Amino acid sequence: MLLFFSFKSYSQNTFNIRLNFGFPAAVLTAIHVEDTLVYTSGVIADSIPPFNVGNIFASLSYEGQMLTVKANSSTEKTFQTWYKYLLKLDSNNFVLPGYTTDSIYRALILQLNNNGDIISNYTYLNPFFPQQNFIKAKAVEKTIDKCFIVANIIQTLPNGPFQDMDAYIIKIDSVGEFVWSKTWGNDLVEEPTSIIPTPDNYFIIGGMRHSLNIEDSDYSFQCFLLAIDTSGQIQWTWLSPGSWGLRDAARDMVLLEDGSLVIASGIGHEQQRPSVNVVYFDKAVFKLNPQRELEWEVVFKASRLVSGTKMSNIEKLENGSGFIVAGVHPIKDDNPNDLKWGWAGWIAKVSPDGDSLWAREYTVISTDAFTHDIYDLKTTPDGGIIICGEARDWSGQDSIPQQAWLMKLDSFGCLVPGCQLVDATEESKEMGSLLLYPNPARDYLNFFYRPAPGQSSREVSFRIFDTSGHELHRFEAQAGEATYIVPLWHWPPGVYFLQLLQNGLPVKTERFVVER
Repeated sequence: MLLFFSFKSYSQNTFNIRLNFGFPAAVLTAIHVEDTLVYTSGVIADSIPPFNVGNIFASLSYEGQMLTVKANSSTEKTFQTWYKYLLKLDSNNFVLPGYTTDSIYRALILQLNNNGDIISNYTYLNPFFPQQNFIKAKAVEKTIDKCFIVANIIQTLPNGPFQDMDAYIIKIDSVGEFVWSKTWGNDLVEEPTSIIPTPDNYFIIGGMRHSLNIEDSDYSFQCFLLAIDTSGQIQWTWLSPGSWGLRDAARDMVLLEDGSLVIASGIGHEQQRPSVNVVYFDKAVFKLNPQRELEWEVVFKASRLVSGTKMSNIEKLENGSGFIVAGVHPIKDDNPNDLKWGWAGWIAKVSPDGDSLWAREYTVISTDAFTHDIYDLKTTPDGGIIICGEARDWSGQDSIPQQAWLMKLDSFGCLVPGCQLVDATEESKEMGSLLLYPNPARDYLNFFYRPAPGQSSREVSFRIFDTSGHELHRFEAQAGEATYIVPLWHWPPGVYFLQLLQNGLPVKTERFVVER
């Protein structure tokens, strides 16, 4: 059932797993971390008509060994749990938000036990139903009175010729009954994306207000924060100032002890198009002081602007050394001769003062169009980092193009242990640094490459060949340092060689073994 499971040496603190759970498509969207194991949840596509989307729930060890797997699907409706919330209850059950569809949309709060069995599934309609249908539960948090605050997006009554969307905040009790509801928004689109509790027993909801689909150019994009208490009263609101330009949503947030907020978001850039303009984002993290004034901001600029680039998560490190952020990053420079495209999984570390300490990219070298997308990130008790998401082949060459992705990294964000220790030796100054892991390898070879100072990625490429000199794979380097993931499951056991080429000439060769 667990196809393409990447078993690594369990003596190491990192792993890389790609799964489909026996379904045509799978995505892992949320993680919950405990002392001895990890729980994860997501969505799968059913293999029988009408191919409804279902929920997948699994547990695994810190060594990457899958312990339990449970799929929840139906031929009559969907279980679309696409969001990064997997809440552990005192009962040892889990709650996660989403939506379900049959002939209409319903918001969904799904409760599972620790084996993944459905205990309850609470659903509710758009408050403007039947005039309006669309509703999704996107974020959920527990209250101290064992209820839930749920942030939804709904379609409201039309704004002239345009469809308006608002944030719809509800409180439900432990059996799914409504306690109160609150609709918040204006004539633009208000889309909630995150929620965090505060020590003062209210909840901060983050999101984005924008004019996309209402205007076709000169867009408005603002990050918003909405604080609401457990009785449904709004305590305060905040919008990014117009002078900040186009801003992405508060994709994730951390509340500090002094009341400051550190927010994973982005800076938008409007791109001209013949009919309807588009907005692409650079990833950004900013800190608001307790008065919600900007204290610092760090921007992670990509080599080019593309759709899909975004932040997804932020986690505060328990040792006080800063924050880990995650998202996706374009994998190639804007080279008109390069037909490859896609996104890499990406994480970075930011200091408490807003300095960028390091950034890492992780990308599969497989086909001409491949993406790795991070949906959730959590730190682990052993000091590591675990991420989940999807690996997708857009080229049509993979028989199972959309697969769930799990990766365990060390505290430096290294999939290849020691990537933070690569030093500037005389050799690396000229040719760059290359580390392989694991060796021997089974399903994947992971290798880390840091280019030499001033070296362009267009000068560097890689080739893999066997002992007879037969070339099995050739690919170009990404921009900057990156971790490359090479699938090996179709390769026979034996000795192979990874060769680094500069301007087409070999400059470094590393031997590795594939075993079964």
